[in-house]
Amino acid sequence: MHILAVVLLLINIGAVAGPVTGVAIVYQSNPIEMVVPPQVEQIISDTIETSNPIEMPQYLSSTYDLATKTVTATFIFTNPFQLDLKIRSLSADVECSTHAFALGYATLPEAVRIDKGATATITVVFVWTQAAEEHFLTAHKDATNIDIRLTNLGVDISGIKIETPEDFVVNVPLT
Repeated sequence: MHILAVVLLLINIGAVAGPVTGVAIVYQSNPIEMVVPPQVEQIISDTIETSNPIEMPQYLSSTYDLATKTVTATFIFTNPFQLDLKIRSLSADVECSTHAFALGYATLPEAVRIDKGATATITVVFVWTQAAEEHFLTAHKDATNIDIRLTNLGVDISGIKIETPEDFVVNVPLT
């Protein structure tokens, strides 16, 4: 009885290991093709690949409201992809680029749709803290503008969440 169990176990192992080993040998030069067939790779490449380089959003202008302690910064972004995008959310910590002083946080007040190949305006609202206001009055008393750094940047684009360790520096006028 034990011999029969061992023989059946070896047959089961061979039935699974044989084909898996055969597939691994066939795809040894490109193991990714075992999981993602070339046809799917081509569809993804045709949809996402772009001949235009991907550029960061370009700063356009900003306004500020002393009563609400907010800066509204406007950026433009051209969608280089062959598919429509929807920026659902954006968040970042904001700090003084010169002094690495925490100033507040920035968010996207509403979702932005960017059709393929189109250029859209993206509005980001930055709310500063009381400590940030004191920092402006002391460290940047005579300044007409200030470089702020967006750190811990998180973006949700069409359901894909991206967090980047890179900082994004913007020059904001203070007058």
